[in-house]
Amino acid sequence: MQWRTATLLGILVFSASVPVDAANQNGQRYRWWQLDEVKAHVGLTDDQSAQLEKIYRRALPKLRESMRRLNAEEHALSQLVADMSVEELDVTRQVDRVEAVRSELSKTRLLMVFRMYRVLNAGQRDALDDWRNRNSSKSRSDSPRRGRR
Repeated sequence: MQWRTATLLGILVFSASVPVDAANQNGQRYRWWQLDEVKAHVGLTDDQSAQLEKIYRRALPKLRESMRRLNAEEHALSQLVADMSVEELDVTRQVDRVEAVRSELSKTRLLMVFRMYRVLNAGQRDALDDWRNRNSSKSRSDSPRRGRR
């Protein structure tokens, strides 16, 4: 049971780190369940892919609205922080608003991914986790190292 929890957490963290409207290098939206490589590796059926798409499309309006609100609240926070005449209490309240919206966005994303996770069988979840680990390792090795002197 613990490996399932670790796999789910890995998928949730991976998914939650992908922006709502993230695009790949070709400018297409990031939908792992539609990638031929993932379909083959995980063994996704057309029906499963359609179910995953449906879950994604249901969540997308709320995700977009939460992202819009988060951007607006973060912008307001930036303006407050730049204003040296503002009271600390005002900044604290705005931080609370930012974090409340961020929490809402995270909850929506995680529930979406949880619903997606339930569409897959145990072997498919393992295969998806394997694919995710290979991709995250690959992207780390492809990107330039930061902070090294």
